[in-house]
Amino acid sequence: MPTVDDALEAQYALRKRHPEREAIYADHQRRSAALRAAGPCCLDVRYGDGPRCLLDVFPAGERAPIVFFVHGGYWRALDKSYVSFIAAPFRDAGMTVVMPSYDLAPAVRIGEIVDQVRQALAWTMAHLAPERVVVAGHSAGGQLAAMLALDQAASGHGRIVGLAGISGAFDLRPLLRTSINRDLKLSAAEAAEASPLLRLARLPASACLVPLLGLVGGDETRGFKQWTADLVAGWRAHGGAASYGELDGCNHFNILDRVAEADGEVLRGITAILS
Repeated sequence: MPTVDDALEAQYALRKRHPEREAIYADHQRRSAALRAAGPCCLDVRYGDGPRCLLDVFPAGERAPIVFFVHGGYWRALDKSYVSFIAAPFRDAGMTVVMPSYDLAPAVRIGEIVDQVRQALAWTMAHLAPERVVVAGHSAGGQLAAMLALDQAASGHGRIVGLAGISGAFDLRPLLRTSINRDLKLSAAEAAEASPLLRLARLPASACLVPLLGLVGGDETRGFKQWTADLVAGWRAHGGAASYGELDGCNHFNILDRVAEADGEVLRGITAILS
């Protein structure tokens, strides 16, 4: 593994920067468990062969549009149970929410994780038959959601109508020289292949991009802000509608509290995409 670059480590390796994250996780798990217990929901539906290839559905009724939300954790931690709580305002607004888990590094490569999330979306399309889907995700989940939107742009057809990236990791190359790669074990080629920013640049000019909502916390590092700003700029350069926003007072972890607000920017933005 290459030597860790201290400057990159400070921008992207957030565990030491945010010791309060464990308390935030605990609060999110408590709120998520309460939402699941209250129902209605369909939990731990298997969509693939991997041990963690399960998804949860928080239904809003037949023919409801779907928000397909992918959790973060730098592809090496967490699962869908940490983010259930954010389904409430979307379900209340008439959107079914689907949340997949996926296998984690280092047991699997990031390319395999991308394929698993593709499987989860395929299950959603086949079994729930939505007419409109917004793919969304936080952190690593933002990268995974972006790859799904770019799949559709490359194929030229599909039912995805929007992408919401929340503090997403859109260029994996800087991670090669951070401690994070001790778990990810990315090669330079793998990092490039799994980077939405680079995949976006390879799209033909004729590719049709869905609207992008790019949000990041105002208190996040320059690196995370730049990832989102670069994706938004690249999206626009390829003719796609895209917006960039910084949520004041939010860091990389508590930004999910804003995602869960019933009158928040994320709900308003996704509602606008679906309208």
